[in-house]
Amino acid sequence: MVVGDVEITALVDAAGSLGELDEVFPATTEWDVYRERYPSLFDGTSFRLHGVGHLLRREGHTVLVDTGVGPPGLWDDWGAVFEGRLPNALADAGVAPEQVDVVFLTHLHIDHVGWNTDAEGRAFFPNARYVVHRDALAFARGDGRRNHTSRTVDPIAFEEIDGEVELAPEITAVPLPGHYPGHMGVRLRSGGGEALVIGDAAAHPMLLDRPGDTFSNDLDAPLSVETREHLLAEVVDSDIVVICGHYPDGGVGRVVRRDGQVLWTPA
Repeated sequence: MVVGDVEITALVDAAGSLGELDEVFPATTEWDVYRERYPSLFDGTSFRLHGVGHLLRREGHTVLVDTGVGPPGLWDDWGAVFEGRLPNALADAGVAPEQVDVVFLTHLHIDHVGWNTDAEGRAFFPNARYVVHRDALAFARGDGRRNHTSRTVDPIAFEEIDGEVELAPEITAVPLPGHYPGHMGVRLRSGGGEALVIGDAAAHPMLLDRPGDTFSNDLDAPLSVETREHLLAEVVDSDIVVICGHYPDGGVGRVVRRDGQVLWTPA
């Protein structure tokens, strides 16, 4: 996918079962329509989570948004269908880790930071600026500390940001609050085209159709709902490409209203 002068490449890293639907989305009781529309996101009665990073390239700049789940075998309990594919996906795109200029992290949950480092905790992208919101970093190193923090967060010298910040020409980090402290997305505006990487602002496309429903991993549920509503007002039936690493087929598509429902459709 190309938006203006920016090439967007999905780097599929992993897929596995995040948890039972009624636990992950406790307010949602009707799943048949979404199961039919997005079959790859279901594993029986569980949410099959896809972990995908997105490579954004324009002349002289290579930005990676989120780094997937990480080296295989580090998640012992999530029923992986496959994992550890991001390095090969990067190579297939013709990019070596040393060529990545910026690693931008929408937030610091494990499925977005796994390839920050290799299995031994060495920076996987040795020449990159690692960029994250300062509130996300403070939370990950404090109350939000998790088992993965010592490998994927502690070894990295982060560039901490707040508010809208240009990561590269035509590529800007933007706030999308609610899911995690300092949660952000990325807006591309180039050559009259526009795309928006939404991180986990709507982690399942069901939440685009039912923005008021609950996602158990949203740390500030009311703010997450507000963010989704603002997001939908901007993107539904627009030309904006909407990108989410948890959606099917690499997660690059558009949001449309069809037969009374809001749907995400792959580009």
